[in-house]
Amino acid sequence: MGLKYLKFFPAEAFGGIKTIKALSAPYTTVKFMPTGGINPTNVADYLNCKAVFACGGSWMVPADKIAEGKFDEIENITRKAVEILKENNR
Repeated sequence: MGLKYLKFFPAEAFGGIKTIKALSAPYTTVKFMPTGGINPTNVADYLNCKAVFACGGSWMVPADKIAEGKFDEIENITRKAVEILKENNR
């Protein structure tokens, strides 16, 4: 079908990095965006995988923080995510 970029959800429930690596072996031109189970403790591992072009995660914008209007906390969480991204040269 010519697809080059795919969302991989739920990433952690479907085996995470190991599954992405296994899928990317025969599909060398496909890149994945994992979501589902991505968090501050594992996002760097995903970002370091050559088959991953981006990561998504609701952990950066928690629903309770939105409901409570705690946008400063959302900003801090998101800044930390960007720091992780920069540390991993992406």
